[in-house]
Amino acid sequence: MPMWVLKTHGVTFYINHIDAKIPFSTKETPDNNHTKGSLKFRDCKLIIHDDNTATLEPLGMFDHNLPHPKESARIITRDGSSMHTALEQNEFAHSKFKFVEGACSTEFVICDLLDKDEMLLAMLKYPNQFRLLSPNERYYIAYESDSNIWVVDGDEDELDYN
Repeated sequence: MPMWVLKTHGVTFYINHIDAKIPFSTKETPDNNHTKGSLKFRDCKLIIHDDNTATLEPLGMFDHNLPHPKESARIITRDGSSMHTALEQNEFAHSKFKFVEGACSTEFVICDLLDKDEMLLAMLKYPNQFRLLSPNERYYIAYESDSNIWVVDGDEDELDYN
C-alpha cells in the first residue's frame, strides 16, 4: 500500500512519493480519528508519474482550464463476498467482471458500478465488502488492460485468461 494519500477535487490517489515545488500550509485536525493534520496546497497542478510518484507544480498560464479528475465508480471486492453475490444477482448495474489474484492466491473481482447514485446504497448495505479504486492504482489500470487478468465473458461460468 502506498504511503501517501493525496486528495484533489473529491478524488483520492494513493501515492508512493510526493515532490512539491510550491509552498503549502498546514491544517491541524486533533479530533480526527484517522489523521491529526494535513498539508494544503493551493492553485497547483498534479502530475502522477508511471512509477506512482506525484509532482505538485504551480499552475501555468494555460493550466487553469485543465479538466478536473473525475471520480470513478470502479470497485474491487473479494470473490464470493456478499457484495460480489449482489453484483452477480444484478442488484446494482455493473460492467463486466474481471478477476485478479492478490497475495496468497486471494481472488478479487473488479467492475464499474454504472449508476453512481447506487454507490451510497451499496456502501450502506455492504459495509467493508468493497473498496473504491483510485485511477492511479494498479488494479484500476489492470481493469482497462486486456492482459494478465481473468475475465468473465457474458453469463458463462468459465474464465478466459487474456
